[in-house]
Amino acid sequence: MKATSILSKAPIFNFVFISLATVGLVFSAVNHFLLQKPNTQLLILMSCLFVASVAAWFRNKLNK
Repeated sequence: MKATSILSKAPIFNFVFISLATVGLVFSAVNHFLLQKPNTQLLILMSCLFVASVAAWFRNKLNK
């Protein structure tokens, strides 16, 4: 069995992280704006996670 390095799993991790952050951001935005159930802390947290995940993906893209 061939050993896989951590760097080879990075694109999969970035895709999963961005997908989960997007789902969380959409969920919190729908709750906040459409359903009128404001949870500002969740909205700010999901926004920060989304920005961090996109920034990490972009940093890895530029380093290659």
